[in-house]
Amino acid sequence: MLKSSVIFTLLSSLATPFASAAVTVYTGSSTTTADLSLYTVASNDQTILQVPAAPQGLNPTVLAQLYDGGMTGMGNPVNGGFLGFSIELSVAAMLILRPEFLNYCAVLESRGGSVTVRVGGNTQDKAILAVDGNPSGKTIDKYKGTDASPTETPDVHFTLDLFYAMASISKLVKANWFFGIPFIAVDSDGNAGLVVQYARQILGENLLALQLANEPDLYGPHLKKQADYSEQDFFTDTQTMIQKLPITEPILAGPSICCMWDTNTNDGYMNFKDSLAFIDVMHYPNNNCATGADAVVPQDVFPNYLNHHNVQNVVTPYASTAQISLAAGKQMMMMETNTASCGGFPGVSDSFAASLWGVDYGLQMAYNNFTYALLHFGGQNVYYNPFTPPPTNMTKYRQWTTGAVFYSNIVVAEALGKSGVSQVIDLQLDDNNENRAGYAIYEKGVASRAVFINYVSNPGASDYTVQVAIGGQQTGLPNKTPTSVKVKYLRADSVSVKYNITWAGQTMGQQYGSDGRLYGEVEVTTIQCDTTTQLCDIPVPSPSVALVFLTDDAFANSGGDDSGSTLTFATTVTSGKVHPTMDQAALATSNGRNGSVPLGATSKGGALSSWSEQGVRLAGGAAQLWWSVAITVLGVVGGAWMM
Repeated sequence: MLKSSVIFTLLSSLATPFASAAVTVYTGSSTTTADLSLYTVASNDQTILQVPAAPQGLNPTVLAQLYDGGMTGMGNPVNGGFLGFSIELSVAAMLILRPEFLNYCAVLESRGGSVTVRVGGNTQDKAILAVDGNPSGKTIDKYKGTDASPTETPDVHFTLDLFYAMASISKLVKANWFFGIPFIAVDSDGNAGLVVQYARQILGENLLALQLANEPDLYGPHLKKQADYSEQDFFTDTQTMIQKLPITEPILAGPSICCMWDTNTNDGYMNFKDSLAFIDVMHYPNNNCATGADAVVPQDVFPNYLNHHNVQNVVTPYASTAQISLAAGKQMMMMETNTASCGGFPGVSDSFAASLWGVDYGLQMAYNNFTYALLHFGGQNVYYNPFTPPPTNMTKYRQWTTGAVFYSNIVVAEALGKSGVSQVIDLQLDDNNENRAGYAIYEKGVASRAVFINYVSNPGASDYTVQVAIGGQQTGLPNKTPTSVKVKYLRADSVSVKYNITWAGQTMGQQYGSDGRLYGEVEVTTIQCDTTTQLCDIPVPSPSVALVFLTDDAFANSGGDDSGSTLTFATTVTSGKVHPTMDQAALATSNGRNGSVPLGATSKGGALSSWSEQGVRLAGGAAQLWWSVAITVLGVVGGAWMM
């Protein structure tokens, strides 16, 4: 078993300046590069939708009146790790055990102070912890499942190496974790108890909570339990589980319902409050599960993701649940969400519209007293992943695809900053106009940042200006409007584009062109405010997000100009002129699919297009991380030195 110290040493060695070098795939006679055009999985989809028509008669200038000391109705304090990731257990090893993943996390940590990750999902419910390892030697083995779920959920066996890797990642990028407990067997085999024991022991203070059950309101329809499985059945199973688990303090998150039970009538669940740290829900605003005549047409729903009212309508039904949770001394969170279930929509979930929507959605949840909200990852056959490894073997180190929604993670992390006490309020901008949104972020009563969104895709003709004031004006309060502010912009030419998205002038790159780092010069706009009118005029181009830093401290406390502040991890390591080579068979299982048809994740069709099983194992007598870069660092592939 690969211990935490070994992984930490390897990961630490990757925190070095980049070397611009490739890894050759050695076949014995030639080197090869795979043809991407042969892959038609969702993550490779190039659908571009028609941009919705621009509305007419919008106000070109709107007022955002803020108040010193705070504003009535602000959400509870949250930290910069608020908008995190939810990773399906079945694909966790191949995703988190990569230096690219560390780079993505580092981008967020440098802005928000931490990153929040949940490992679980549909595959957690029947997962088996193989304490002594899997027979294959892999961190995760998958077997054909028997559920009736439309996501074709496989059965998963995982090893302790997953926990050790997670703990090591936390030492590098301040990752905090939620982990899903297997629930279906109600710990009749003691397996759930082992998961709890080792997760707590290995992850320590970086474990935020253990998720108890996953979408139990679908256990009946998906045949995980009897067809008429009810809330009362769930309460009975929960009571049995809690009695069996090795816990004495609040460490659990639940009920993790999504679809059929009303969270506001779950009074019975509060009977377990002594064991609960979080009350959590799971929700997608739409779904792409139907097929044939019932299938949703992406173009039809595209405008729904460009509408502030729709964002409000998704979140506000949970307001009373949040209040019940807070009254009981529990935190409320969104354990799993994204643009649409069953993988999202082509041209929607992977477009700039999703970037804008994700910022609005994240801040709306913070405003409504959620503590965390986690965007879900599936396998290759989904459209909504924040980032995705390639579906086939490649030789270049910059080879991941950054999803449009990851830019939402960046903006929200920077908007909330590192203080851990940010409070968000929806400003109901322009009489709560559906085409634009505005939020203010306060820290200990000080207006520190503001966010303005322009959903309209009509560059030049549909730009607007927000006049920001703090106190003064007609409020009868002292003027606190600054003399100048700094602004960063999230930009793209259209809401329908998938790439060429920039945050403060930097970009994560094109399809199959990212190593998890931002590239380009940072662009920060300084705007001088009018001391006579006591207003700061903030342009909000069409379409875009503007993040306004109202104080210098706020700017510095959320990454600032990011000049050298982000620790990065090399995805290819060389020394001198050494050009490492790698046997094709080893590389085939180290990065993407290996030509076989492995069992899937939990996305629709995932069984036909999943990422290959990757993990941490012992190989050839040497500890082998299945990162190509870690293999390079070790200088060992299957026990043979690389020359």
